[in-house]
Amino acid sequence: MEAMLEPVAEFIRNNSAWAGAVLGLFIMMESMLIIGALIPATPLLVLTGGLLATGMLDPVSVLIGCIIGAIAGDAISFFIGRRYGARILRHRRLRRYRRQFALTRLYCQRFGVASVYVGRFIGPLRAFVPAVLGTLQMPVRRFQVANVASAVVWVFGALAPGYLTAKGLERFEVLDHVHPLVLALITVAVVVVAGTVGWRLLRRKVARRAPVLDAPRV
Repeated sequence: MEAMLEPVAEFIRNNSAWAGAVLGLFIMMESMLIIGALIPATPLLVLTGGLLATGMLDPVSVLIGCIIGAIAGDAISFFIGRRYGARILRHRRLRRYRRQFALTRLYCQRFGVASVYVGRFIGPLRAFVPAVLGTLQMPVRRFQVANVASAVVWVFGALAPGYLTAKGLERFEVLDHVHPLVLALITVAVVVVAGTVGWRLLRRKVARRAPVLDAPRV
């Protein structure tokens, strides 16, 4: 992850005019089905929050780019699921994820539109929730309203840890002695731990409804 994060972060620092577009692209890919697990957009947003706190980036362009990317990524995954339904599980590259699909399906059936909001903040769910809601044929308008609203909440929430951490270090006059990448990795570690705990608690809650989490029959 660090090998991918550092050059992108360096590019953003040196080309602030492109920050919104680059971040939007990364967030869109992180929000899309399956490939999102390979894109470290969340730690990049933590670092971006720190850069915003120091005034190195324009907040308006960054927020617009990030929000558009989050909306587009979830919308693409949703319409893929809506178009192909449960048949996407038959694809040879997706068979390994049948268990994740099954768990996410139970989660979406239980929490409905709220799953869009919660799924944004839990890594293991983020790449699956929109596609599964598509397979469940959630009304497009209902999904898109939740998609847009949750994207705004998630972007601000993802930028906040880095921003607040940088502001805190700046207040104690130690920010200049901390490498931005180290700051991002430390902060994202806290976010990952919190997300993992939340994922396990949510999994237990959903599992009580269906102890056997096999893939849905199609």
